[in-house]
Amino acid sequence: MITARDVEYHHPKDADHTYAETNWFCFNIPEERLLVIIYTVSRKGVPAISSDVAIYGALSDNRAESLYFDSQQMLPAPEKLSKYTLPTGLSIEAVNPPRDYRVDYVGYDGTELHFDFTGLMDPFDIHDPDHSPKAARGIAEQHAGAGMGSGYGGHFDLTGHYFGTMKLRGKEYRIDCVETMDHSWGSRPEIHVPSMGWSHAHWTKDFAIKWINHWDPEKPLDVSQTLAHGYVMEDGVAYGLIDAKFYTNRMGATITSMEVEVTDKRGKQFCFVGTAQVGGPWICYMSALVGASLMRWQLDDGRVGYGLASEITSMQTLTRRNGRRWTEASTHITA
Repeated sequence: MITARDVEYHHPKDADHTYAETNWFCFNIPEERLLVIIYTVSRKGVPAISSDVAIYGALSDNRAESLYFDSQQMLPAPEKLSKYTLPTGLSIEAVNPPRDYRVDYVGYDGTELHFDFTGLMDPFDIHDPDHSPKAARGIAEQHAGAGMGSGYGGHFDLTGHYFGTMKLRGKEYRIDCVETMDHSWGSRPEIHVPSMGWSHAHWTKDFAIKWINHWDPEKPLDVSQTLAHGYVMEDGVAYGLIDAKFYTNRMGATITSMEVEVTDKRGKQFCFVGTAQVGGPWICYMSALVGASLMRWQLDDGRVGYGLASEITSMQTLTRRNGRRWTEASTHITA
């Protein structure tokens, strides 16, 4: 169960430099085809924090085509996570922990973010069996089933309402959408990050679907992804997922389309398809390849919603595969 205490550091006494604590927020403005990501990773054992603010306005597999990018990796870690301000101009405050937050950012080239996030449900604890039917009891089993491994030693997802303003190079936009934030803590080495997906679809303040999935890039598309955790939120209540099926198409690391079918613990089933509107590579970890896309989701009953679809895989996984292919090709040529 997630409490107000969980917005703060969980850093154990024996934790080393790999232990990390994250804050993630993202929102979209579909009518303007804009996707915005705000992300921090604090490593109190160093102590340092990284900060990312990325804005996408086109669909590309080249991050040079993003609209705005402010990634700073070696900043002094704040004393607490419930309220902090970074040298980048980013401020995050849990005004009603663990459900409600205030985020402000004053960056470069006349770009600013000012919004409130209001939780529309209780935070969803992936390790609480009352929340997630996929929750495991043992620590090793929890890590194996979490999606992010030990990086999700603790993790909650929270669907909420984003409301405020954004100024992008002097032009002001209104923020008013339903999206998801999360908070994670645990040992998260910078290399060998597990391959996984973290995605969500929102139709109204009363209806949204969120999932975390395992991903094996070596397998065929129709069997490469399996459910880790997730929920269907209806009328402020989250119902944990018991099963899900995925079919994903990509352009490099960037998701271009998805077909999704989920079943929650009530036995309710939902089928929907997503088409990417904007997005591209997101470099939050130097040793990983990440793609993030704003999706237009359509339920099989015709309802249309929006939300982020994202995936991560380590460069070690990719280079190992590339190295195997290179070795096989070299052996063939030599023979």
